[in-house]
Amino acid sequence: MQIKLSMLIFTSLLLCACASAPDVKGSWIDGRKPNPPIEKQGIYIGPEGKAASINGQNKAYKTWSRKGKNLTLTGVDASNNQFTDFTENYKIKKIKDGVMTLEKEGKLLHYIKDDSANYKENR
Repeated sequence: MQIKLSMLIFTSLLLCACASAPDVKGSWIDGRKPNPPIEKQGIYIGPEGKAASINGQNKAYKTWSRKGKNLTLTGVDASNNQFTDFTENYKIKKIKDGVMTLEKEGKLLHYIKDDSANYKENR
């Protein structure tokens, strides 16, 4: 009896550990409600580690990677007519019901999934 119970608990824990993490792929729009409304801005997280900006003025995202709850985005910042490579590291706090909450340097950032948003692939 005790062996069966132990096996049941072990199997349950194994299934929980193997459950896949929510998918980050897709178009994610800045969840702040601007006033007045502006164009949708955000990040496209695509297949094979490719990323792109959605209506970004200065940042051109290039790649992304994920390790557990850590999301890393890389790209080029074109501020002040200078082109500088950058890496941004985020902690994924939650992905649920089409909302992704990221944390960076103690600040929470909210993105809404919107696969109708247009993006330009950066080359």
